[in-house]
Amino acid sequence: MKKNSFFKVMQLMSIIMLSSLIIVSCKKKDDPDPEPIPIVEDGVYIKGAGTALTEFDLKGLMKPTLNENGQEERSQLLELFVAVKAGSDGFNIVKVSGETHTVYGPGADFNEITEDPWDASNEYPTTAKFWRGAIAETDTKFTVPEDGLYQIVYDTELGVVVLTQAKWGLIGAATPGGWGEDTPMTTTFNIEKMDFTVTDIPLLKNEWKFRIGNGWKIWLNEDGSVRVNTNLGGSVSAPTPGGDNIANDEYAKYTVTLNWELGKAFTGDIKKTGEGDPLPDYPEAMYLTGAATAYGWAEPATEDDAIMHPLAGGAPSEGIFWKIAHLQGGEGFKLSAAAWSEPNLGYNEIDEYDTDGVAVGDQDGNMLVEESGMYIIVLNLRDDQIKLSIKPAAVYGIGDVFDGWDAGVEANKFTIDNDAKTLVSPALPSSGNIRMYADHSWIPDWWNAEFNVFDGQILYRDAGGDQEAVPGEAGQVVTLHFDDNTGSIE
Repeated sequence: MKKNSFFKVMQLMSIIMLSSLIIVSCKKKDDPDPEPIPIVEDGVYIKGAGTALTEFDLKGLMKPTLNENGQEERSQLLELFVAVKAGSDGFNIVKVSGETHTVYGPGADFNEITEDPWDASNEYPTTAKFWRGAIAETDTKFTVPEDGLYQIVYDTELGVVVLTQAKWGLIGAATPGGWGEDTPMTTTFNIEKMDFTVTDIPLLKNEWKFRIGNGWKIWLNEDGSVRVNTNLGGSVSAPTPGGDNIANDEYAKYTVTLNWELGKAFTGDIKKTGEGDPLPDYPEAMYLTGAATAYGWAEPATEDDAIMHPLAGGAPSEGIFWKIAHLQGGEGFKLSAAAWSEPNLGYNEIDEYDTDGVAVGDQDGNMLVEESGMYIIVLNLRDDQIKLSIKPAAVYGIGDVFDGWDAGVEANKFTIDNDAKTLVSPALPSSGNIRMYADHSWIPDWWNAEFNVFDGQILYRDAGGDQEAVPGEAGQVVTLHFDDNTGSIE
């Protein structure tokens, strides 16, 4: 009996095991297990067939970057530069939180921005395409029309994405385009690594930076409280977003390279390739002097307030000087370098007078104007010629405190008081930072002749960069006395 029972038990167990094998076999064939969720560090990733990031990879992890508004790190503002192929493959932004993967694509309002209605200062890229809009939970891909390197920015608090073609260039007073226009860099597309290069560029002994598409920043919200840098500075070898200007210590020709590699910080290199071509010989400074002026016939450079101002902007504007001053009608004046050295300019030394300016007369070889008043005097020594323009002084406000960044707005024009020899602003319409400039048709852009009042003194931007902010309050009035370079905001 025991032997027979044992046999039956063994037979039953065999049947059970065989059934298990059949069930397992059927499950493998007809009911495959779902793919295992990849184990990956929590964070926000770029992932897509249009990139090298076809699978989750720490190289695709977006990282916090600086808010250009204040240049401080914003933990919610994430950034990554990625090479993207044109076409439908594209990429998604994926948020990983443990085993939860949330896939994002472009929202309904994600579009190319050609004229940014938010950034009235027009400091967004204009020679590189960029897109902006809401992010949405969708498998729809972000796609691009051209192979290239792209700056991908996502603000997790605002729910906004910015995608920008990273068309790098050099900008600055050291470069041929000055601070007004980028010198483009060239590259060859590669999904993992790209080098952007400009060869044999003449760089003056001055400052420069790397910049995308003639733009400094892109706004992520309408009030501009969140903005992303589209420039790199600080150093050539390890440039950082929004870093300081890079100093060039010797005028020469250089090859400059900016290196990008997926998942790594930018690096760069600069090598001297030759001597610079001869430069125009402009005077270091020019001065206004004469009986028509507040300085009499004092020797040029002995009256500090008599100095004329170079334009900001670098090479394209070098050799142009300007000054606002009161000129006494019928009295003589000259323009001269220090200590009466060359150029020492009287009436006969000017090659061309501006026909759109006031008439300039000859008084024993000196210059004169017929009527007393506040004038802007602009001297152009470029192209081996000496040109002079004198017009009634024109000063405008611009920026936040003047409710906009359009130049030449009549409501923001200062009023000339010839009796007091001053220019006076309209009452400031808003509170904010004050910016103002001298206006003249020979001055290319408003910021080329910018100045401000600091502790009662008018200080000029001259050939330098942005000045520090000067706050003003709605209702205040700015009064400027250019003859002694004093002013007030009250």
